[in-house]
Amino acid sequence: MTPVQGPEELLSSAEGLVARGAEGFLLSGGCDDQGKVPLSPYLDTVRRIKSTMPLDVNLHPGLVSEDEAAEIARSDADRISFDLVLDDDVIRNDMHMDRSPTDYLRSFHALCRAASGRVTPHILLGLGDEKMELEAVKVAASEDVPCVILLSLLGEKVDDWQERLVRAVEIGASSPVPIILGCMRPRGHPGTEMAAMEAGAAGIACPSPATVGAIKGKGWEIVWRKECCAFYR
Repeated sequence: MTPVQGPEELLSSAEGLVARGAEGFLLSGGCDDQGKVPLSPYLDTVRRIKSTMPLDVNLHPGLVSEDEAAEIARSDADRISFDLVLDDDVIRNDMHMDRSPTDYLRSFHALCRAASGRVTPHILLGLGDEKMELEAVKVAASEDVPCVILLSLLGEKVDDWQERLVRAVEIGASSPVPIILGCMRPRGHPGTEMAAMEAGAAGIACPSPATVGAIKGKGWEIVWRKECCAFYR
């Protein structure tokens, strides 16, 4: 990702994106020890970009307060991506933060209240207790969100990651909210991708060519979109 040091650099970077024909960008970054991404100094600039440039903007704020959620919503960002983590052990032992699942729930619901229809929850599968992952899928799909994005752990051995992914799709697909396989997942597994589609997934970021062929073989319609899956609808 391209670093920016301050609001003026963000504005300049956005102008450069427009000049190159880009359609949007994600504004993210490292978080502090409280799980917050320091977006506040950039939000007025985001609003300026939205009012003057043809760019879709996706923000990744981390944990927020009610006031911060309202401030983020006023930026007019098109999407607000939020990692929903409900496993206390993962938060404390893997993310190394003195926060709790309650903090994540409060932040998620605050964002959904402030920016209804614009929050895209992301759920990482394979790091902790599967029961808590599935609960996160249920919670995410209970809100007015454009879609729920499922991610699979990379870089570590998870014996049943494929089955966990499909089970999470099945849980999510019981809701009316579209379930999407996000770009962060092990690649080269068309069988798993097709199993997820058959379980009710609405879309896949960067599908395997074999998966595309299998979908066509079933006679299913394919709609291609060259954008972040957070913009599914």
